[in-house]
Formats: sequence, C-alpha cells, structure tokens
Amino acid sequence: MNKWKLIQYIQLFSLIVLGACTTEYEQHIPTDGTVSFKVNETYVNNESNRNLALPVQGVNSVILSIETEDGSQTIYERKSLPILGFGDELLIEDIHLSPGSYQLSAFYLTDSTGNIHYATPMEGSEYGDYLAAPLPIPFEVTDNESQNLNLEIISTAGKNPEPFGFESGMEGFRETFYFFISAVREMVDDFMDFIPAELTVSQGEHLLTRQLIGKLNKIVLPKTSENYDFSLTYGPFQPITKEISYDSLQKFEHLPLVIEMTKKRDDAFYIGGTFKGNITLSTQAALDSFGLKGYDIIEGNLTIGNTPDDSEDPILDLSPLATIDQVKNNLNIINNPELRSLEGLNYLRYISQELIVKNNSMLESFYGLTSLEKLPSLNLTNNPSIRDFNGFNHVAPTIASLHIENMEHFIGLEGEGFENAINFSHITILANPNLIDLSFPTQTQTIISNLYIANNPALISFGGGDGGFRFISNLELNNNENLENLEGLLQPKGEGVDDLIVLNCPKLTTLSPLFLAEQVGEIHLENNATLEDITAIASAKIIFSDITIINNPQLKSLNGFEGGKVLYYFVYKGEDPYPGYVWTPPVKITIKDNVSLVDYCALKDIKVTLANNLPFATEIKGNAFNPSFDNIRRGECKP
Repeated sequence: MNKWKLIQYIQLFSLIVLGACTTEYEQHIPTDGTVSFKVNETYVNNESNRNLALPVQGVNSVILSIETEDGSQTIYERKSLPILGFGDELLIEDIHLSPGSYQLSAFYLTDSTGNIHYATPMEGSEYGDYLAAPLPIPFEVTDNESQNLNLEIISTAGKNPEPFGFESGMEGFRETFYFFISAVREMVDDFMDFIPAELTVSQGEHLLTRQLIGKLNKIVLPKTSENYDFSLTYGPFQPITKEISYDSLQKFEHLPLVIEMTKKRDDAFYIGGTFKGNITLSTQAALDSFGLKGYDIIEGNLTIGNTPDDSEDPILDLSPLATIDQVKNNLNIINNPELRSLEGLNYLRYISQELIVKNNSMLESFYGLTSLEKLPSLNLTNNPSIRDFNGFNHVAPTIASLHIENMEHFIGLEGEGFENAINFSHITILANPNLIDLSFPTQTQTIISNLYIANNPALISFGGGDGGFRFISNLELNNNENLENLEGLLQPKGEGVDDLIVLNCPKLTTLSPLFLAEQVGEIHLENNATLEDITAIASAKIIFSDITIINNPQLKSLNGFEGGKVLYYFVYKGEDPYPGYVWTPPVKITIKDNVSLVDYCALKDIKVTLANNLPFATEIKGNAFNPSFDNIRRGECKP
C-alpha cells in the first residue's frame, strides 16, 4: 500500500476514534443569545403634559445599528425590524447575536415612509442629558441567554436633528409638527362618544393612514406650505373629506381637533335612534328591510335566525345591520344554516346581557365582532365549522359568564382569544369532543357561581401551574372519562372550593391539589373508579349540606374528614349569625357501594348540630365494612 495513503487512513481512523470519545462539554458549540427591546418615551423642555397620557403612535419599524466592542459593524447596521402595536405596548422583534460584547449605536422609530418619529439621542447631546442611558449603550450577549434592553426615546416632532446629536439634514429627519385629533358620533348635549375611524392624510408624496383610538390621537406630519387632504371613514358613517392647512392644524397642538361623524341614511326608510322591544329576523329579506331603518340601539332582544333548514331565503349577509351600536338585552345568532360570517356586526360595541351563537352549521369565525367593548355573557353552542376562536380578545376581560358546548374544534382557552379573560364568574364547558387541556387564565376575581365541566371525553388536565381561580363557589366535574388530575384549577394561595361534586371521572385518583374552603356546602363523590385519596377535604371546618360518597371502588378510608372540631356537620341553632336566612336542614350522610372502604375513623369526632329539631339521617351500606354512625362516633370505625 502506498505510504501516504496509509498515513491518511491512520489519520482518518484517529479522527473517528477521538471524535467518538469527545465529551459533551468538549463538543459544545456556543449558541446565539437573544436581545429584546422595550421603549419608553421621555419628554424635553416644556412639552405638554397631554403627551404624557398617550402611548407611542404612528410607527411601524425600528431602525437600529449594533457594533462590536471595538466599533466594528455587525449584520445589524441600519437594520429595520417590524413593530407590532398591542394595546399601549409596542412589541419589537427580538434579534440574535453570538456571545460577546456589543454596543447599540443607533435607534430610531419610523413610519411606513421612513420618516423618523422617535429617536434615542447620543451621549453628550442636548437631549442626551435628559436620558439615563443615551447612545451608545453597551451590552453583553451570553451563550443561549436573553438580554433585555430598555430604550428611552424622544419624539422628533417639531425638532431638529442636532439636539439629538445627529448631523444636520440627516436622512429621515424631516421638519415636522404634531396635532391631536378625535372622531366622535353625532353629539347629544355635548356628550362625546369616540369612535375608531380610519384617518388618511395625503400631501404630495406623503401618505399616512391611521386607525384612531380612544380620546386622543397624536398625528405627526411633515411641515409644508401646501394643504393636507384629510379623509375619515368608519363603516356606517358618512365619510368626511376636507383640505386643512398647516396653520389650521397648529391650533390643535394642545386641544384636539374633534370631527363629528353622522350615520349614512336612506331618507325614504331611515328612522335611526332606538328600537324598543324584541325583534326576530329569520330571512334575508326581513334583515335587509330592518337594516334600512338605521337603528343605533336595540332596547330588547335581537334574534338573527331561527331559520328552517329548507328556507328559500336564508340569512347570508349581516351587513345591513352595520348601524347597530348597542343591544340592550341578548343578541341571539341561532339556527342559521347558510350563514358563514358575522361581518356586518363590526360596529356593534355593547351587548348588555348575553351573546348566544348556536346551531350555525356553516359559520366559520367570530371576526365580525371586533368592535365589541362590553360582553357580560357568551354562549357558544354547536357551531361545527368554527376552527378559530379568536375575535373575542379585546372584549375578553368583560366576560363574566362563559358557556362552550359541543364545539367540535374547541381545544382550550389558551391561544384562543380568551387569554385576557380574568373576571369569570360562571363557566360551563360541556361536550367538546377534542378538548384535551383546559388551562384557565389566572383569575383576579372570585367565581361566585358554577364551574361546570362535563362530558368532555378527551379532557386530561387543567394545565397545571399556579393559574386558575382564587375561589370556586360550585365545582362540578361530571363524566370526563380521561380526566387525570385537577392541577391548575385553584391558585395555591386561593380560598378553596365551596360545593364539590365529582362524578364519573374514572381516571381521577386524587382530589389534590384542590382544597376546600373553611365553610362549605355539598360534598358529592360518586362513580370514580380509581379515586383513592380525598384528603383535600381536610381544609373544611363547617359543612352546611349533604355528604355523599357512592361507588368509589378504590377508596379505602375517609381520611380528610378527621380533625375533631376542625370539621363539623353543622346547621346553626341558637344565635343565628345570618339572621333572616332560612336554613335547609341536612338530609343525610350517604356512604355506600364503596367496595374497598374499611376505615371510617376520620368521622368519629364529627359534630352534628341541628336547629329546631330538624331531622338527620345516615345511610352506610354496600361497603367493605359498614358500621353504624353511632359505632363510628364511639371509635368502632374499622374492622
């Protein structure tokens, strides 16, 4: 064999062997770290306090430059990153850098045409003195870690580049000015009802389009001697177009330009105002005719649907209802076999009671409800074509009652538009065939009614973690055949559960980490094939209603009821702490058909107090051991 080939084979063999023996640490290759950005506006000189109340507006990109520690350029040289507005927050795309020392040398916020609206000044500049951390800002990136940079920015409106430390005539730095503007509905007695109209301003090559939000909107424009063409549009309202000069707009630097918009109307049919009473629209013709009247408010129930499957005029289009702003009772969208979209309800802002969307076989999404600001109760039942539950994101914090039933593609509340739903008081989740994990947003209010979760055949868990509820008044879990644990229902430092009903949950082995409130109502545990631990009951001290424990074949003891005076079976007598309340007497303690149950000693110190000689009974039978209640209290509580 050729000598040199032999040497090459030996070298190759050595590389393979050495490579195979290299440890995980020797093979470690540094991975990029992540850098995220957060911006806060700072104010200079005598800028109006009015600015302080406004979020950063009118920008959609960040331009930034990042250098290495020695001043060398990186791939982030005048790099543009998109900005996403989320409420009052600006979300800026994260970047990735290899580990090392860097400095941020430029940071501007621009509009769609590249005009700089906000910038971070340079160290040593006039405006840099207003900042805790002017540019350049040094930072470190470490292996596979996240670095957060908090940037202070200053508005460029009405300012030159030099006080920022930038060169005169800097690209993107135009001579600009700002003013405030708002759009309102037709005013009654000087009351202003603000609306999210779309504003378009054009002048020469400059074009600005903005969705107006809230009471104040700060608009920044390049200063020019030419007039600006303004256009305001908003759904059912008459569009407004006008020319406005720079001199006129300057007057609104401190007080807003308020533009009043009026509804579109067909004078032959238009009535407007409030419709009093309930109305049902079952055909497209009926809906079209009602829409021509241009009502703003329905003071009653509005029902869209109840259309027979064989109707020759099914409802297809809700756009004639675009003038409706409020429904003061229920909005029912029920039994519409051909309806695919809720577009047309885009300008509906308030539903005073309940929105019911039920039995609409072709309905595909809820995006037509994007203007809703108030929705106390939501019922979604049997809409099999709904795959996307987004559309309620903005109104979710106002929802107190939620009912989701037989929604084929409902797979949970997280990522489905309910992340901000933090004020639930009544929840029903019923018969949703593909629901596996039901994680609840952390609730800031107590549940004062029912949490009813039943007949969800694929449901396994509640997501775990520390989210969920502080207090659940009535918890019923029924016929969830694959439910394995209850983690994620209660906050660890919450107040517990009042009524507890767990039925037909064959894979549930323990009630923990649930715990009961100190004073509770009914406890009902039945037909739970593997339930063996009920110690979650131990936190209860006073029970006001029945105890029912039936057919839990793995349950061997009643541990959880122990504690002597820590746990009572109680109905008040004597001095009633709740005068005037009519107490329902306890009917019985029922413990039966638990074929492994032999230990009742946790019940031996229970105290039964009856008011006004009310009757009390126990039923203990069909268990592995069946002592009488008197025997249990004498300590004869296990074989």
